Amino acid sequence: MSLQFSRSMRVLQLDSFRAARIGLLLAALNMAILVIWFFTAKVTLYEVSTEIALGDNDRIIASFPKESLARVRVGQPAWLRVDLGAEQPSLKLPALVYEIQRDQNKVVFVVLANESPVNYLAEKPSGQVEVEVEYITPAELVLRTSGKLLNRNQIPLSPQTLETRD
Repeated sequence: MSLQFSRSMRVLQLDSFRAARIGLLLAALNMAILVIWFFTAKVTLYEVSTEIALGDNDRIIASFPKESLARVRVGQPAWLRVDLGAEQPSLKLPALVYEIQRDQNKVVFVVLANESPVNYLAEKPSGQVEVEVEYITPAELVLRTSGKLLNRNQIPLSPQTLETRD
């Protein structure tokens, strides 16, 4: 019985496994880059308002849940997203936290853009405000979500709050 050429000793001696070594090196390099990213990249966490209204002096007043309001501070950057309707894309304007009214669960924002939001919010305000509350690494996010990093506020996996579970 004859031996197939692909299983012969001559083929094994001539094969240098160069492609496999290069592939293994590229995979190890890719894995090292991903591990470095996992521990050093910064992810922005936002708190999102439930509703917005137009206040005095072109200021925006946004309502937040109590849990979210605890993380909002004066001077934090934010984004005002105004819905302009189905035929137009939403408008995104930079804003800044101006004042916090904790007893009413409301935050007052100053819009930093050159254009005034009065034109867009004149009839019925529709949109939301996203406040940048924290920058963390993906590793911290995973540990906090799993409950291993207990010295900080935990991020809930469920969008339901304790009040809505009853």
